[in-house]
Amino acid sequence: MFDRTYISRLLLVGGFLAVLVVVPLGQVAVEWYRGVPIQATDLFRRPPTVENLRGFEQSLEDAWWGNKWVRPKMQQALFFATGDTGPKAIRGRAGWLFYRPGVAYLYEKDRLERGNPHSTWVVPTNGETRRDAVAKAIVRFRDQLRERGLELLVVPVPTKASVYPEMLTRRLEGKHTTVLSPTEALLKEIEAAGVQTVDLFKAFRDARAETSISSENSALYLATDTHWTPQGAAVAAETVARKLHDLGWVPEHPYEYTKRQVEVRRFGDIAEMTGIPGLPGFYPPRTAVCTQILDPFHGGPLVPPPGDQPGVYMNRHLLDTPMEARFLLLGDSFSRIYQYPEPASLGEVKTTPSPDVGGGPPLPDPSGTKRLLPGSAGFPSLLADALKSPVDYLVSDGGAATEVRRRLSVTPEILDNKKVIIWEFTERDAGLGSEGWRDVPLPE
Repeated sequence: MFDRTYISRLLLVGGFLAVLVVVPLGQVAVEWYRGVPIQATDLFRRPPTVENLRGFEQSLEDAWWGNKWVRPKMQQALFFATGDTGPKAIRGRAGWLFYRPGVAYLYEKDRLERGNPHSTWVVPTNGETRRDAVAKAIVRFRDQLRERGLELLVVPVPTKASVYPEMLTRRLEGKHTTVLSPTEALLKEIEAAGVQTVDLFKAFRDARAETSISSENSALYLATDTHWTPQGAAVAAETVARKLHDLGWVPEHPYEYTKRQVEVRRFGDIAEMTGIPGLPGFYPPRTAVCTQILDPFHGGPLVPPPGDQPGVYMNRHLLDTPMEARFLLLGDSFSRIYQYPEPASLGEVKTTPSPDVGGGPPLPDPSGTKRLLPGSAGFPSLLADALKSPVDYLVSDGGAATEVRRRLSVTPEILDNKKVIIWEFTERDAGLGSEGWRDVPLPE
């Protein structure tokens, strides 16, 4: 007779083998029923190289029939049973969530660079790492700008785990001043090459010493989001403005803006990125107190109207004023948050600002799926107020490494009247190497 342990193991092995058989056969049946090509046959149509096999594996995962019905329910069950937040998130302390790729960048070893067939100039040498390739890309961009009489200021933005490591794990309690990010070594490398930079790591460590993590109105990062709070964006804007003043790159005649306070209820984007049903509702929205920057000449937020060309808005906006936009900000979602329209699922304006505080009524939502939260209160507007000078901006979510430069290369009028380019990008992009930092020629 078989004992219970043997029978249990036999059932587990049988169930595992059944899954291995049922899942691929089910996928074949679904594709046959839909009349689409059988994806499994791709395995025999291409050479079995590492790249082809990885692509085949990814395509199978993306096209699996259970992605829509089975996987979300399994992820939901795992979260409520074990707290597992999936491959895109890490559950921290006190209700905090962290973006897993951002955390992985901090502890993964800087890998050796490999040849990139899509790049014409980032040619790795023996022993060159991904961070070396990124440094080379930044220096190259600086040289391209100098050929056109433009200055460059590089502003890497720390991830949340770099500033609040103790909210990730109790083992890092009290070590926020000693846990160093690999991006700090990158800053030293490009500074040695003569590139002007802003060290937000030091600025945030100094600022957090005067704030409380427990207060959602003083912390520098949102607890359940990848991005900074309005307070974090303000610290960054003030730090960048101070650097530009020290370099002597700020015009002498100030341009005064008006301000008003707006409260916004925000749901974190990390919970939404997991794709786990019900998880966004598990983490309550947080209230963010924003400072909305308004233009005294035109009485409205510094946000391009729908359909306007990004990056040239200020050039037309200031035609009837004595100012011109000397600064162009290239950025990613850290420059978009609080500034541009965002998905309506991420939050709502909690308090309607009073018109007598400054400027006109809030800008209406441009569509039913996106809304300004609250608009003109993000890093671009805060930087303009800190500089007392107009700032034009070109923003691409997740695309500050290459995409913003690509858009710049096909729209030469963006550089009209510009003197300084401020390049903001999240520090985890430094782990992409030459695969993510492509060569992009600038317009003549």
